[in-house]
Amino acid sequence: MLRRFLFTFSIVTSIIIIFSVIVTQKREERRALEVEQKELAKKVDSLRKKNEKLKKENKALINDPIQIEREARDNYGYTKEGEVTYKKYKFNISEPENDKAERSTESGGLEAFLFEGPFPWQAPLCLIVIATVFLLLSYRYEH
Repeated sequence: MLRRFLFTFSIVTSIIIIFSVIVTQKREERRALEVEQKELAKKVDSLRKKNEKLKKENKALINDPIQIEREARDNYGYTKEGEVTYKKYKFNISEPENDKAERSTESGGLEAFLFEGPFPWQAPLCLIVIATVFLLLSYRYEH
């Protein structure tokens, strides 16, 4: 009888651990997708702002003669008679994008380990305790 109990207990424990690993993987995938979704939303907002800026510049190039002259001088080197031009260098300096998403943990210690860690110990531990109690009670009532 003890062998049957240990065999059943080991099978139940294995199933619970496998289930917990699968749940953990799905949870981590979901978190990664949420982080990616936030990053993409930020990119969309910045691209919308850039699009609006480019629309304004386009409108100015079409309608504003001063802007047209400035673009012709800056980008194509056009000059008026008697003017001397000097070559200007344009530097495009932009801030590097941070590819790594920061993960913040609000709670610390044992609570963070149990509920926010890489392996959700609370679910399998609870199921193992319930299975153990059930198996012990059923073993006791059989004898």
